[in-house]
Amino acid sequence: MKIIMAAAECAPFAKAGGLADVMGALPKELSRLGHEVNVIVPKYSLISEEYVSGFVLKESLEFDFKGQQKTFRVFEYDHADVKFLFVENDDYFKRDQIYAQADDSERYAFFNRAVLEIIQHQEQPADLLHVHDWHTAMVPFLLKEDRRYVSIKSIKTVLTIHNLQFQGKFSKDVFLENFEMDARYYDDGIVEWQGNFNSLKTGISYVDKITTVSPTYRDEILTDFYGEKLNGLLQEKQQDLIGILNGIDTEVYNPATDLAIEREFDAMSMEGKQVNKRAVQSTVGLPERGDVPLLTMISRLSGQKGIDVLQEVLPRLLVEEDLQFVLLGSGEEQYEQFFRKLADDFPDRVYIHVGFDEAFAHLLYAGADIFLMPSHFEPCGLSQLISMRYGTIPVANKTGGLKDTVVEYDEQLKSGNGFLSDFSQAKPFGLALQRCLAFYQQPEHWEAIKKNGMEGNYSWSRSAAEYAKLYERII
Repeated sequence: MKIIMAAAECAPFAKAGGLADVMGALPKELSRLGHEVNVIVPKYSLISEEYVSGFVLKESLEFDFKGQQKTFRVFEYDHADVKFLFVENDDYFKRDQIYAQADDSERYAFFNRAVLEIIQHQEQPADLLHVHDWHTAMVPFLLKEDRRYVSIKSIKTVLTIHNLQFQGKFSKDVFLENFEMDARYYDDGIVEWQGNFNSLKTGISYVDKITTVSPTYRDEILTDFYGEKLNGLLQEKQQDLIGILNGIDTEVYNPATDLAIEREFDAMSMEGKQVNKRAVQSTVGLPERGDVPLLTMISRLSGQKGIDVLQEVLPRLLVEEDLQFVLLGSGEEQYEQFFRKLADDFPDRVYIHVGFDEAFAHLLYAGADIFLMPSHFEPCGLSQLISMRYGTIPVANKTGGLKDTVVEYDEQLKSGNGFLSDFSQAKPFGLALQRCLAFYQQPEHWEAIKKNGMEGNYSWSRSAAEYAKLYERII
């Protein structure tokens, strides 16, 4: 099959979150299965020169956009047997960050059309087009409804919802100005949802199949609680809604070969984990102690991630227990201020790094003992998979992909890889964390939990095979 994917971000070139990790890993695994994969992403100015220096100019294309002829250049870069195509237009993508720009609606409307222009100019037609989240969700609509693309309208389409909370909601005027389609599409409710033009809703309505990033999240978004007001539409489409669990790139995240950590290790020889723990402590200026549990969190700081839960749990825990905590992340100001105050109140036990550092993240995964994920909802989550790969034990809330991947430890069977809270059943996160800390003092159990986690299969190979089967069924 020839598969084309389009997304707003892609590792290792431009990354804001888990979507980029998926776009960096899934195409590579599909290529290994023998499929031809093209990935189309914007050419942001923040992409490292390390990669840009290898880009090859393929073509220049132009199309009518908002009443003007707009030109963009397409650069090609072959990486891991996948062809990456970068859309260059400085008006829209020469920015210091990927998202949160005042003209995001216009930028991604332009990108949607650029994706279709590229596909239309390719010599070999694609078998399937796979788009991701709201930024590219209008592509299937344009493919079917805009006469400009009649020559390729038979291409089958898949949309993956990585986070239903982000839907690309704008006014009717934004739809009319950016897409130049007849007002009836809004007035008849085709692109409208509850008083707004809704990009994701439109994509859900037009694609052949919809996927989510874990089986549990697939079921959750059909409910009022998790459905973000789209659950009614998703219930109508549930026969075409499939949950496929994300994986991680086990070549990038491999403690046995990771050059970003202090010392490599694996499940059969974990001495290097203590070396990495001391490296973390030394790097952040905390006392270098092997006997104290080192807790960490690497996260976007938002309400979704359960920071409010940590506001209740961490201050009390730091008073009552002998432990250390290191945070790597950024986000809402109220949460950043909370963690900064926590570091001020416990300077010899807490370290806060506001921002992101990829190398430091790897060291934290390798050196920490416990990883905290008290998310109120989590479509899949990659951090729990990475942490387990590095022998760091997750304490997580039982939701979405966390429920699908973290298994409560059973001390009788010595089975399981972590600890779970369940907010819906009043099992507080603090109790799950206390249970985890109790086992930290029991080396026989602690080593079993670490080993169970490290020996899990978190690769993309299984998930990629599921996607390939899905594509074949659609075609």
